Order: sequence, then C-alpha cells, then structure tokens
Amino acid sequence: MKMKKLCRYAAVAVSIVMFFSPAAVYADAAKDTGISKQIKADGEYKNWEGVSSVSQFPDENGNYCFACDSSKSVTIVKTKNGKPLKKRITLKKQKPLFGGVACDSSGNYYLVGGKANKSSDHTKSTIFISKYDSKGTHIKTIGDNGSSSLGDWYSQDFYTQTPFDAGNCDIAVNGDYLAVHYARHMYSGHQSNSAFVINMKTMKKVKLNDIYSSHSFAQRTLPYGNGFIFASEGDCYSRAFTVSVVADPVSGENTNSDIFHFWVKKNALNNWDMQALNNNFAHMGGLVKAGENTAALVGTSAKSLSSKAASEKEQLFIQIFDPSKDLSQPSAYVTSEKRSGYSGANGDEKVTDYGVKWLTGYSGKYTITHPQAAADENGNIAILYELEKSGKYQGVYYMVLDSEGKIIKEKTRYSATARLNPCEMPVCSGGTVYWTGNKTKGNKMYVYSLKI
Repeated sequence: MKMKKLCRYAAVAVSIVMFFSPAAVYADAAKDTGISKQIKADGEYKNWEGVSSVSQFPDENGNYCFACDSSKSVTIVKTKNGKPLKKRITLKKQKPLFGGVACDSSGNYYLVGGKANKSSDHTKSTIFISKYDSKGTHIKTIGDNGSSSLGDWYSQDFYTQTPFDAGNCDIAVNGDYLAVHYARHMYSGHQSNSAFVINMKTMKKVKLNDIYSSHSFAQRTLPYGNGFIFASEGDCYSRAFTVSVVADPVSGENTNSDIFHFWVKKNALNNWDMQALNNNFAHMGGLVKAGENTAALVGTSAKSLSSKAASEKEQLFIQIFDPSKDLSQPSAYVTSEKRSGYSGANGDEKVTDYGVKWLTGYSGKYTITHPQAAADENGNIAILYELEKSGKYQGVYYMVLDSEGKIIKEKTRYSATARLNPCEMPVCSGGTVYWTGNKTKGNKMYVYSLKI
C-alpha cells in the first residue's frame, strides 16, 4: 500500500488576540507579535495533516507560548494575558526536521526533531527529543528509530525512515512523562503513526505495546490519569478514528479502540484502489479533557456510513467518552447518538459508532476546514473552525459546549479576517483560548484569544 509522496503545502495562519463574551465578538482585536512569517503546515494535503511551522504550548506557569521554526534554530515567544513579551528564547536545533516544542513544570523546554535515514541500517534513530533549560541551553538529546510503540512481532521494515510525513506531530506533558505522537514514512514504503514517550527526569524511553495505524493522516495525544490517550485518523488498518489509552506509562500497556468509522466502496483494498482508500471523508479536530473522567474527540466527517458519504459535506461532530470503559459499548459514552453502516478496508464490515453528536448541518455551498478544540479546567469545550462558502473564505467560527456536550454558545463568527494555525491545536490558559495566526492578507503573526 505504497502511498505516493505528495508535496502540496498549505499556508497556515498565525494568531490574533481577540476577546469576546458569550454575547459578543470584537472582531480583529489582535496582539501583534512583531514577527512576519507565513505560517505553513509542512506536508498538509487534502485530508491529511502537516506539521505547522509554529508550535503552541503552555509554559510552567500555564501561560501561552509559541515557537517559530527556522532553518537552524527555534524561537520561543512567551506571552502574558495574550500579549507577546519582548524577551525571546532561542533553541539551537539538534536535528533538521521540526516537530514541535513543549515545556515541563520546571521551565525546561523539549524540542522534537527528526532526520531522515538514507542508509540501509534500519536501527538508526530518526525521531529525537532534545531537552533545554529555561534559558535555552541544550542539556541532552534522546532518539528512537520508530520501534518504541511497536509490538515485538513487527520487523525493522516498520521502523521510521522519515518522521513527520503525511500527518502531524502532537506533544503532551503529564507529570514526569512526555509523549510524542507523529506521522512517519517507514522503510517498507508505507506510512503510519508512531508514539515516543520518555521520562523527562531520566531522559529514558518508555516501551509501549502496540500503537499503530496505517495509513495515519492525523495524530493527537492527551494527558490521562498517569499516562496518555493517543488518537489517530486511519484510512485502512484501521479505517477509523482510533483511540489508544496508555493508563500507566511505567507498564506501557495500552488498549486500542476504533470509535468513529469511515465508509469506502466495496473491495477497495482488494482492487488496490488507493485513491478510494486515502479519501476517508473526515478530518481530525481536537482531543481534549471534558469531565473529571472523560475525554472528547472533535472532528469533521460525512454523516453517512454508506455511498452517500461520497457526496456529503463534512460536518462537525463530538464524542465524549470514558477512556477506562469498553469503547465498543454505548455505556462508555456521555453523548448518546449513534451511526451505523459499513466500513473496513473493503467496505464490507458492519459497524456502529456510539456517542456521536453532530454539531453543524451546513449546505453544499459551505466547507469546514481546520476543526480545532480546547477545554478549560471546568470541562467547557471551545470548538473552532474555518469556513468557506463557494470557495470564498468566511472567517473563523466557534462554539462552546459543556463537559456533557450541551451547546452553551451556538456557532458564531469570531472574525472574517483571522486565520487559525493549521494542524496545531490552540491552548487554553486561565479560561481563555489562545492561538497564533496570520490574517487573510499579509504575513504578520498575531496572537488571538477567545474567552470561554
């Protein structure tokens, strides 16, 4: 199932800061970062993501930060109440490919990078986590070859040859552990996801059991308990949004569940119809914490699990679930609706998805792009997306739901000229959602804010 390397890049927007109450939006109130850069998600194409050139994350105090990639270094910009601070921190890149940045509770930074391996030695590391102190001084780099989340039955052909290929790179910090969930090209010629978890104090790897989807066009990771939840958007094995729960990073054991499936015409894999398989009629949104013991997956998809999917516009949906329960059963979901039909690599598997709540019903003239989500400490979930009408950009829209999926703020236009940071989730700090993006015109970067 070789996937043709596609090289179309999508321009990404960097953020503007805007404050709005539940009753009003003050359009284009933005904080100028003083940086001119056209934000791009490297490798983004159709229904698979890329890696944004601007990474977004909270610092040790929960303040919003963003990091800008360049050829040899990464610049970190901290903010206070959404206002960019003048003092910048520079991280010297240890590897050429950029994945993203995170920060631990002590103020140390972690730069995820990569380097393609063109040699015949499949055991070489190609994905790396570099640790820096709060001033940007390099401390240590640890690497992996893509085997850290594979079961022992996989051969070296399933190791990572090129990281950050046909998908994104998502990073999460939980206690002493840092998790990276990324897309990669394997030595087999196929594409999939992989996960890389380390203990930040010891800078040692955690061996996971079996986190693997092929192909995997988008990746998310979320702190959960002492461990993490990983979400993947697959087109064949499995043809679904798949959730992998690692409750304890010490053991590395995980459970895998396909919670939202995609239709494909019959015998697509048997006929080696890659065009049909690659189109899953869906896009990953956000994976966020909802209630005390629940998580929420947000995305867009065609509503039907039948041939109707091929002509349907993707609509926003949410699933709120308890990761500790059996996700093949309706009792695991807070939201209650379901959808049934056919999925699987050959379109002949009868499936039912539970807890699917549809949030939009746009007509054929409208197209939703870049669905995103962030949640505050109370479990209120802000969902953001860009909207087009007949190919013309309409702006950034948002809605707010509570921890059980009840809509407490109907969809509203945030700004006609703001852009989201594509393939990079926003950050919630102190009840306000922040992201960095461009406007529709020009390449200036702004910090945008949305108060929940």
